[in-house]
Amino acid sequence: MVAGLVAGLNGMLFREIIAVLQYFESVLRSLGLDERRKARNFLLKPGIQLRLPLYVLLLSFTFVLLAVLFGNLYFEQTYITLLQTTTQSEYVQRLLARQTQEFKELALLLLSGYVLLMIVVTVIYTHRLIGPIIPILRHVKALQEGRYAHRVSLRKHDAFSELADELNSLAETLQSSKQRQ
Repeated sequence: MVAGLVAGLNGMLFREIIAVLQYFESVLRSLGLDERRKARNFLLKPGIQLRLPLYVLLLSFTFVLLAVLFGNLYFEQTYITLLQTTTQSEYVQRLLARQTQEFKELALLLLSGYVLLMIVVTVIYTHRLIGPIIPILRHVKALQEGRYAHRVSLRKHDAFSELADELNSLAETLQSSKQRQ
């Protein structure tokens, strides 16, 4: 049962990710930007960048599922007792059914917002981690080819800035030693 639920959640999550990507594509298109290039630049390593939100969301869905199951177990006895002790059980049932439906709709809305926010935040965060790898690899290849004047520069909030600084220092050292020869 749980495996079927997880598989269903994976399918829903995949559809949500596709919907978000299609929305971003339409926004970029409406702005007149080359959406394919922009999306390609934003999702540098899609397998990694989309796997992290998937793991976080699966963990979150598992927590929500467990919370709902425990909540159901906790309130089931209260519900039964309430129905047995009241003379207006039909009215109470309708009221509880309406409140339950409203709660489900609100929970679904909040969960959808959470999913979208989590996807955006994790893709941006992983972009900041993966993005610097590309110029660092270019710099290492340039050093391997003997182009010691090449320097690596990263964006302000990118990770690995210390590594980039050390590689630039190494390039300066190699360049000065080559010039002395």
